[in-house]
Amino acid sequence: MTLYPEMFFSNWHWITVVLIAIAWIALLAGGYEKRVVLRSGIGAMVLLYVITTIPIATITYQEKSIDSWMREQIVHHYEEKMQRIGGSAREIDRLAAAAGSFQTKDGDYKIYVYAGNYTDTSRFDGRLSVQIYDEQGQELDERTYEDVHLEPGEVQQIGIFYSSSGFKTYNYRFEPQNK
Repeated sequence: MTLYPEMFFSNWHWITVVLIAIAWIALLAGGYEKRVVLRSGIGAMVLLYVITTIPIATITYQEKSIDSWMREQIVHHYEEKMQRIGGSAREIDRLAAAAGSFQTKDGDYKIYVYAGNYTDTSRFDGRLSVQIYDEQGQELDERTYEDVHLEPGEVQQIGIFYSSSGFKTYNYRFEPQNK
């Protein structure tokens, strides 16, 4: 299991800071001895940090794992594509996209779309169309993402959408903007 810093120190942890401040203020306003305030305040800090970190860490881990997996998939797809094409790759061939479906708790599928620009010098500005297909080759959905901008060497998440079923394969097409 990979641990990410955002699992333990994120913007969501400000909730913990507010709750800790409330606990300290309540202890001080209650007129308790300093020893009791210190011991209980430290205990409250630890308890509140643990209570808020567990769900934050779980959600963050899932999101980071999906992002990492999708980035691995796009690299794998790009490498396979370059082996098929060989040395005659054009600029447009150095763009790659990947789609992945992940089942949610309610049974739907969350579809992630990532794109990468594997050129050394050319920025891509344009459109990305992605089609997803089931096991029988029937198109389940098609999405077009306008205003896609990828710097050289950049990989980014382009979009997320939901589907009632997962998919088996996908196709994509990059279309540069007319200049």
